[in-house]
Amino acid sequence: MNKYTRQILIVIQNFSLFISAILGIIFYNCFNLDFYKNFYSKGNLAPNINTSSDELINNTSNLLDYLNSKAELNTSWFTEKDILHMKDVRTLYNVSFYTMIFFIAVFIITTILIIMLSKHKTMFYITRTFNKTLLAFIILIIVLASIISYNFNSFWIKFHQLLFSNDLWLLSPDESNLIKMVPEEFFISLITTIILHILLLFVSLLVLNNILKKRFRNF
Repeated sequence: MNKYTRQILIVIQNFSLFISAILGIIFYNCFNLDFYKNFYSKGNLAPNINTSSDELINNTSNLLDYLNSKAELNTSWFTEKDILHMKDVRTLYNVSFYTMIFFIAVFIITTILIIMLSKHKTMFYITRTFNKTLLAFIILIIVLASIISYNFNSFWIKFHQLLFSNDLWLLSPDESNLIKMVPEEFFISLITTIILHILLLFVSLLVLNNILKKRFRNF
């Protein structure tokens, strides 16, 4: 019984680690103000949307603070529809954040239980299963990246239709400052960066696990 229980716990532990890591990378990149600044600078965005660089950065900071429930959106910059859509986005962010916290807690609890069941052979059992679970995640990420790169626009529409129950995300670039700040090109760059960071982390974990696997093979 302990053998199967331990194996199930290890899979849950691995799964929890990878999900929380993915969400952590998403949050880090989405709230990295330097990423926005670099995008704006490369595309010379501020003058193209008839604003100053300082005002663009200030409104971006305001947007990120709103998502973190630290401020209300600037009503002189964002339209009513922008604000309604961002309210939905903030709800999605909060759900995702607490999901990450949940999986971190599951990771900690399952790790403790695995240690109790395996004792001095904990690392041996974990490293033996780790690669299989990790490779499954890597394959899923590569498949997702392939789908996104094949037709980003189709992916982006389906993504919004899946996550939002209304059409407030259908913003017009002629009216919405929000869509002017973060056009489709921004999200292509952001998602590409997120996927690359996830793959870099997962490949690093794969290498590290192989090193640890050799180290604990005879334990």
